[in-house]
Amino acid sequence: MTIIELKKMMMKAKREDKTKANALMMLVDSAQKIAKEKNEEVSQKHITEAAKKLAKMAKESIDAGIEEAKKELEIYEEFLPKMLNEEETKKVIEEIIDEIGSKNIGEIMKRLKQRGDIDLGVANKIIKSI
Repeated sequence: MTIIELKKMMMKAKREDKTKANALMMLVDSAQKIAKEKNEEVSQKHITEAAKKLAKMAKESIDAGIEEAKKELEIYEEFLPKMLNEEETKKVIEEIIDEIGSKNIGEIMKRLKQRGDIDLGVANKIIKSI
């Protein structure tokens, strides 16, 4: 997904769904800000990073009782990579342990973070159980 495609989605949503339009506008703005801070052109990487941050904020809003945040969260999750389930995560962790020959939590977490498709909270619990 490019920033241009994202902006087109936002413009279309303005006519159909104000909540979706606002969520997409936040996503565009956030992705552009992240890219600008890194002195780069906006790419899929920046859109994904922005979606992660906004999804986290939406989850916090849901916890605070803001109902509209549920729809925003659904929108942001469309732009996030599919996360591995617990079983798949455990397999990846075991492969990393075999590869590095150590159970150093910091080193394992560093490698998992680079992947981007693993829930680090789930991974942390699995590592501690191993």
